[in-house]
Amino acid sequence: MRMKRLLFTFALAIGLSVGLTSGVFAHGERAQEAFLRQKTVAFFDVRFSADTVKQGESLTITGTAKILETWPPTLPEPEVAYLGVVAPGPVVVMKERIVNGKPAPGSIFVRKGGVYEFRMTVEGRRPGQWHVHPVLAIEGAGSLLGPGQWITVQEAAGGFRNLVTLFDGRTVDLERYQTGFVVGWALFGLVLGLWWMWYWTGPKPTVTRLAVTSQLPINDDGAAVGLITKADHRFVNVVALLAVVLLAAGWMYIQRAFPVRIPQQVIRFEPPEIAQPLRFAEARATAATYDPDTDTLAMEVEVTNLGNEPVRLVEFTTSNLTFVNRATADPGYPHLFAVEPEGTVGPGETKRFKVSIQDPAWEDEKLIPVQQSQMSVAGVFTVQDAGGQRNRITVESSLVPTRF
Repeated sequence: MRMKRLLFTFALAIGLSVGLTSGVFAHGERAQEAFLRQKTVAFFDVRFSADTVKQGESLTITGTAKILETWPPTLPEPEVAYLGVVAPGPVVVMKERIVNGKPAPGSIFVRKGGVYEFRMTVEGRRPGQWHVHPVLAIEGAGSLLGPGQWITVQEAAGGFRNLVTLFDGRTVDLERYQTGFVVGWALFGLVLGLWWMWYWTGPKPTVTRLAVTSQLPINDDGAAVGLITKADHRFVNVVALLAVVLLAAGWMYIQRAFPVRIPQQVIRFEPPEIAQPLRFAEARATAATYDPDTDTLAMEVEVTNLGNEPVRLVEFTTSNLTFVNRATADPGYPHLFAVEPEGTVGPGETKRFKVSIQDPAWEDEKLIPVQQSQMSVAGVFTVQDAGGQRNRITVESSLVPTRF
């Protein structure tokens, strides 16, 4: 009875812990090292066209991703990437993807320092409330996530339909097309595999007599000790024959049912470079400190104005977070930074600023690499001139925490 009470208490504790933490719906980005997220990809101006759609209705995600010049030398150089969305399962369906103005149905070739404007159109598929991120998956580095948003998918009359037109002109619903065949084919293979597994682990002594089987030489079937019999050899031959018959039947069905086929297409290209404003400013971070008691990152930044108009630091972006200058931010914007001294940098002038970012997001998102092997901070400062033109400049600095 006591054991039952202990088991019940343990199960209840697990259930309560899951229930109390159900508000945490991250997609693994916090598990990635801070230096990896800061030094690889920065996302700017990510926008979702809506936060509520019905099944089958479209939602557009736009934004810009930059592969930073601070790419870690411990990772392979970025060459191939795939832009997509991350969500808790197939709750949305990708319908269109545009990168730098060109359709990108598959992977793209990328480079360090490249800037990629994207527009993805997805349709709501499964009713519910889901947290959705844009993601840039880079070969050799993994998936780097952009800012996420809660999306509510409402149920529509008739449910979700994913209609496509085939090469022969027929229109089919991919949600239901050939479902019976796929399930039936999988069941055939499952039954054959379970039969094989049961034969060798159920009535046969191959598992229960491990003390004997482990002593047999290689290529010895144990016939001398009654381990493998002639009936077993016949069983193996029967299963192998059935597997060959199953494969042959599947091949003949495909040849007969789908005489017109094309191979899966691999479409990779390097997106065209998008026009960038002329370089009118330079910036570099000369030092950085982090105070874990107040969640404050302080950076010494040197800004040089190469243009003919005054310029100002307006944003700092690292990973999927963008912090805005308190003096220029819209009311209610959650992530801010302060600049000392306040003001602009005149033409031909160089000024040193102290940028202070006090925000619990550093700890919540685990973005400061305190007590890690690479204590540094990296990101992109946005410098804006009086005419509204912007330069985005990648910076990096070693990081000194005030305490460990």
